[in-house]
Amino acid sequence: MYKAHTFPLGQAERAFDLSNKACLPLPQGIATIPEILKYRAAIAPEQAAFYVIGAQSAVTEISNAALLQEATLLAQRLSAHGVKAGDIVLLAFETSPCLVTAFFACQVGGFLPCIVEAPSPGIHGANWAERLAVRAQYAGARLILAPRDCCDLLREAGCRATTVEDLPMPHEARFPAPTRDASAFLQFTSGTTSQPKALLIDNKTLLSNVRGLALAAGWSHQDTVVSWLPLYHDMGLVALTMCGFAAGMSVVLMPSTMFTMNPARWLWAIHSFKGTVTSAPNFAYQFVATHAPEHRTRGLDLSSLRCAFNAAEFIQKKTVEHFFNRFAPHGLKREALFAAYGLAECTVAVTFSRPSESVRFQTISRQQFMTQGVANPVDAAASDAWPVASVGPVLKGHEVMIVDNDGSPLPERRQGQIYLRGPSVVHGYYKETAPSNIHNGWLATGDLGYLDNGELYITGRIKDLIIRAGANISPYEIEQVVGEIEGVRSGAVGAIGLSDPVKGTENLVVFFETTQKASEKVEAMRHAIRDRLSQKLSIAVDHVLNLPPHTLQKTTSGKLQRVKLVQLAQEKLSASMH
Repeated sequence: MYKAHTFPLGQAERAFDLSNKACLPLPQGIATIPEILKYRAAIAPEQAAFYVIGAQSAVTEISNAALLQEATLLAQRLSAHGVKAGDIVLLAFETSPCLVTAFFACQVGGFLPCIVEAPSPGIHGANWAERLAVRAQYAGARLILAPRDCCDLLREAGCRATTVEDLPMPHEARFPAPTRDASAFLQFTSGTTSQPKALLIDNKTLLSNVRGLALAAGWSHQDTVVSWLPLYHDMGLVALTMCGFAAGMSVVLMPSTMFTMNPARWLWAIHSFKGTVTSAPNFAYQFVATHAPEHRTRGLDLSSLRCAFNAAEFIQKKTVEHFFNRFAPHGLKREALFAAYGLAECTVAVTFSRPSESVRFQTISRQQFMTQGVANPVDAAASDAWPVASVGPVLKGHEVMIVDNDGSPLPERRQGQIYLRGPSVVHGYYKETAPSNIHNGWLATGDLGYLDNGELYITGRIKDLIIRAGANISPYEIEQVVGEIEGVRSGAVGAIGLSDPVKGTENLVVFFETTQKASEKVEAMRHAIRDRLSQKLSIAVDHVLNLPPHTLQKTTSGKLQRVKLVQLAQEKLSASMH
């Protein structure tokens, strides 16, 4: 039922022109994902809901009508297998037509899908299966759908797993129409421990958030989304895929491994489909600007792109400028670069840059901010200048407040914890009887920032702050400065505070990955790191530790797993003392 196309990503000729799509603005009365699917299939059956890019330049076109038909058939097959309304089904696939169909099949059948990470190339399969078994047990999953080569591993780990191909043939089944308050899917957070928490997202909360995001960003059914972000992460699933689907856009998806192996393919997909909307964390913009050589982007045209937003981690001015300067000759417009802030506990989106303004930075005094928590503007040429990105105003119908340690509101330009409330906030974690992150109706995010003139500025996370000698040190600043040193792998720096009971404060430990193996060169890099941090940030480092490439572990959203960094630091420092 799905159409197959073949075209090479990386040629100047465009394979698809999606500029004349049927009008599909979503009526306000539609309140659930199955209603959206049926509405789209009735109004524009042949219009593509999704294009999924696969290996060997294969592209699968999934029309609205075909998606409804295939999802209904799969829902019937799952029902014949014994899956009932409300059962949780884990979907362990890389981004593919199979994953898209399975997710919507669960919506049609009233099952609860939970997209989880598929095994990456080179990963130890048994370890992956054991981690997934823990999540399946925590979620109380009825079933795991996975590729055939993964099912044996999952069964050995004690999971109930099967392939789509091995499900019984469909039988007639009546599926109850979901209500706006019915749960739509289970979303694991991108936690920094081996057992992240999960959130149960209902239709009402989901559609409130994606409608609010589309309104704030100025997106419409005439836009085309292009994304490589994994669908087990809220930014990939909600901010791009579900927001695009709900708003009537065509959504172009590609596996995240395709991006990591050749980041230029992301840009060529934008070129080929005349993509207008995309997103990625800061590290990805840096990665593609650094690892897409000119010979791989010859003929590339990014002039169709009108919204590329940066979210999910600290936004660095240097990265924004690097990305713009690298691709401006290819038609990239500065006003296409936006900033946003979100978290799974608010479904995904919290703030978004104003559509009339590209990402902006305030330059504040680092010293005053560290010691007093006050964001005082300084000249960009000042020795302690620190550029902090505005992530824009909060979505319509939502509120944001900055509070101190006692939960009392703080004035503008004072750093504190970010509190939120509004229709997109998810009240409590899955299986949590008393929400620990909700205080008097406000969601305590654990993130730090300040407000100025109605716009939010993100400065860090409470648990990541390094507190030494009364100063609050942001690890993001350290990592940014160290990442500029020659020989240090881009995006492969970690800074943590390690408690020192003798000193009564925290020691500052900096990790860096490098391909250098010669001891004298590594030692020179250590000295360069200490000198650079002393000169630029007036910070003395207690320990500088080198690591081989790909040692630093990250969450699904690209954030460093600092809990594991603390363990690694303790192990290395303990070993060096014996």
